[in-house]
Amino acid sequence: MQKIVGVLLALLAVTGYAKMEAAPKHEFRGVWLSTVANIDWPQDKYDSEAKKQADLVDFLDTLKDAGINAVLFQVRPACDAMYDSPYEPWSYWFSGTQGKGPSADSLWDPLEFAVTEAHKRGMELHAWVNPYRAVHAPDMIDSSFYLHESHVFKTHPEWILKFNSVYILDPGQQAVRDYILNVFMDIVNRYDIDGLHMDDYFYPYSGINNEDSLTFEKESRGFSDIHDWRRNNINLLVQTVSDSIDEVKPWVKWGISPFGIYRPNIPAGIEGFDAWSVLYCDPLAWLEAGSVDYITPQCYWQFGGGQDYGKLIPYWASQAKKHKRHFYPGQAMYRAGTERFPQGEIPRQIRLNRKTDGCQGSIFFTANNFYQNPKNTIDSLKKDLYAKPALWPVYSHQKGKVIKSPAVFAERMGDEKIMLTWEPDPEAWGYVVYRSKSQKELGRTGETILDIITDGEGKYPDLTNEQWFYAVSALNYYKLESKPAFAVYDFVAPRRPYIGSEAKGWWVPFVWEAYPQAEHYHIQVATDKDFSFVVYEERLLPRNRLNKQLPKGYTYYWRIKADNTEEWSPVWTFKR
Repeated sequence: MQKIVGVLLALLAVTGYAKMEAAPKHEFRGVWLSTVANIDWPQDKYDSEAKKQADLVDFLDTLKDAGINAVLFQVRPACDAMYDSPYEPWSYWFSGTQGKGPSADSLWDPLEFAVTEAHKRGMELHAWVNPYRAVHAPDMIDSSFYLHESHVFKTHPEWILKFNSVYILDPGQQAVRDYILNVFMDIVNRYDIDGLHMDDYFYPYSGINNEDSLTFEKESRGFSDIHDWRRNNINLLVQTVSDSIDEVKPWVKWGISPFGIYRPNIPAGIEGFDAWSVLYCDPLAWLEAGSVDYITPQCYWQFGGGQDYGKLIPYWASQAKKHKRHFYPGQAMYRAGTERFPQGEIPRQIRLNRKTDGCQGSIFFTANNFYQNPKNTIDSLKKDLYAKPALWPVYSHQKGKVIKSPAVFAERMGDEKIMLTWEPDPEAWGYVVYRSKSQKELGRTGETILDIITDGEGKYPDLTNEQWFYAVSALNYYKLESKPAFAVYDFVAPRRPYIGSEAKGWWVPFVWEAYPQAEHYHIQVATDKDFSFVVYEERLLPRNRLNKQLPKGYTYYWRIKADNTEEWSPVWTFKR
């Protein structure tokens, strides 16, 4: 049977093709979720346990909705804990009283909760720790609410270096490094975190004079220059933490976010604070030693000027690439709505990141700005730059063993749902679900990623009334991906004219994959995706191909079905 609806063709307009900028399949998209001074969470330290949990979940949902795939949750703001620590008291910013944790009727652990909830959403959770800051506000040290008797300031006063605006642990003391390492590794060992992240608070921003001269005298380790010794104090801790993580959980990522400028005039024309000589942090030494997996210099400036984002990114990327480490610049989402940042500044920065060899993503400060949509920046992420999910970049120095691809089955459950099932592997961190109208595109780009799941149940419901091709791959704990496994489907697979193509010849060749045991095929061609205007239809086709003349100047949709299945193929579109 043939059916040509010529009159309808004259009434229909040509359908155009709009395409968003293609996003990379692998991209680190992180956000710092700050707890110090209740910047992000808890919104109020006196909130109920239920509200704290609900707010934390809402943060994760909001970030997930914006395309974020990693959350850096601040769990140690100032030698205190946003988790159940055997070493340090509960944070003042958790309950309003340092040492006071969750109420007896809840007994929840915010870090454990955050890990679980982030993984439910297919996101990584990194524990963000401050290494040396002991007292955030020295003018409050006499308050019993602010400092608990078990706080290190009171139990080890000999470890403390005092400055006007902050008290810190003395980086030069071996006992201090041992203590910090124990705290950090307790987190790594007890929690299913994906990364451990240290920020830029080393020696104080206000500068140091001779406050640690006695330590230098006692523990110089052969150094004659106190400045080189201070940098080495930091480097020793970084290396020790790296070695310790690699020994117990080598898949846990270890990263640091130093100040965004290494030294003035590096690269040429850059002006600003000299972190190398004031904070005594040396990111290039960490990269050269391989003692970090990634660096996140806090490049909180716009394009142009003395702190030109356009100069800093290529510089840091080249340094990280040289030593085969990753670089995810820190970006100032908190400035996106200010006069300093013009409209579109953050999207422009992301595009530069993507063009720069050696840059694999971004981390934004801070989480609460994702509720505000400054200058429509969050809309740019949702609708364009981060519209499709992304997997995490895989390190060349750590990969682990690839997990075997699962056998995947797709079954339609009524008109509005397709259920994917596979046998889960206990060694898998999670699974990537791909969906496309074309089997050829599955798993090749980030555009076909539908979701990332970690529940381990081996099933995924896709609420759709359309027909799709599906594939599923397994991720190990290093996030190394198996080869995507195509789902077994019960419909005919179209081949030509290819989806999104243009048929230029006199004849349009229709070709589809032969379906097992099929005797005949049924084809429909329409000028709308709902097939309300079918312009050509034929049943009882004995072969899996035919040539057809169709008027030019239109967009067509076509589908095919075999006589021994109830399912139509995915709908493909082409232009004439």
